Amino acid sequence: MNKEVLYEGPDISEHQRTVDIKRIRNAGCKGIGLRVGYGKNNVDQKFTTNALACYNLGVSVMLYWFSYAYNVDMAAAEAEYAMAQATKYWMKCPMAYDFEYDSVNYARKNGVIVTRELATDMAIAFLQRIRNAGYIPVIYTNRDYLQNYFDMERITAALGMVYVWYARYISSLPTGEADIPDIWQYTSTGRIQGVNGNVDMNRFYTDFSENTVLASRKEKPNLNIKAFQSAANADGYLDANGNPLVEDGLDGPKTQYVRRQIVLQAKKSGRKYVAGSTGAVVGWWQQKCNEILGHSQAVDRRYGPATRAATMDVQRKFGLKVDGVAGYNSIQSAFYN
Repeated sequence: MNKEVLYEGPDISEHQRTVDIKRIRNAGCKGIGLRVGYGKNNVDQKFTTNALACYNLGVSVMLYWFSYAYNVDMAAAEAEYAMAQATKYWMKCPMAYDFEYDSVNYARKNGVIVTRELATDMAIAFLQRIRNAGYIPVIYTNRDYLQNYFDMERITAALGMVYVWYARYISSLPTGEADIPDIWQYTSTGRIQGVNGNVDMNRFYTDFSENTVLASRKEKPNLNIKAFQSAANADGYLDANGNPLVEDGLDGPKTQYVRRQIVLQAKKSGRKYVAGSTGAVVGWWQQKCNEILGHSQAVDRRYGPATRAATMDVQRKFGLKVDGVAGYNSIQSAFYN
């Protein structure tokens, strides 16, 4: 019996480098898997950026922690590390225990042979911690792990309902496996707008969005946004009410309104480009291009051919439309990078 696919979405980590969550969402992905981190409190380098984007854009998430535990106490500690980050954005959402072949190899290097009993004990330790804190327990697995590492009867006896995130890279699941997954990771070579290169893709048979609870967060000022607001005020931009922006470092509706008014570009003169846009916002953008690309172009507040070329490099880096024009999406990408 084939389950109904409710939606699809990628699972991402720092390995995908910079992604555009908005483009992923607009491509029809209602849910995204986010790696929170791995091992002994190593937070994924892109988790904060990706989590904040999902939080602000209303994208449903499934969080996961890649385990390097080789005893029960380590697995329980990993659950605490994962929740310490998760609670900044979600008080309740699915969270997966991800224990794979690299995990087994790491344990072996530390003198521990991971048996089926130990793997199951560690999964229970992790999933009990997150379930007791209100998160929805998910276990990442495949055919081999179901046979040789995870005793699902013992896991469900200990926890009750546990959702299964099942990795199997084939076009359709054979009889006997079709009923296993609540989330099916069906390829590692998927393609989706907003992600450069290959990415894992998943089919969700369970809609977790209704059981997701956002954290009440007071967002800290983002210095990139605050500098942009100051530059926009210096250039005389006004919000929808005709007022200067409050320089609070938050990308709220008024700052977004001003962003929509800004189109920074060079001017075409014959076959060449010459300086077009000028002003404080151009200077801000030039500085951000230097920071993002490691360049040292002059910050002269004049949007000429060098700035246009740098803009195109930034757009390529972030998977944006490469047109050499710094507008709403390009400026947003600079806020969080």
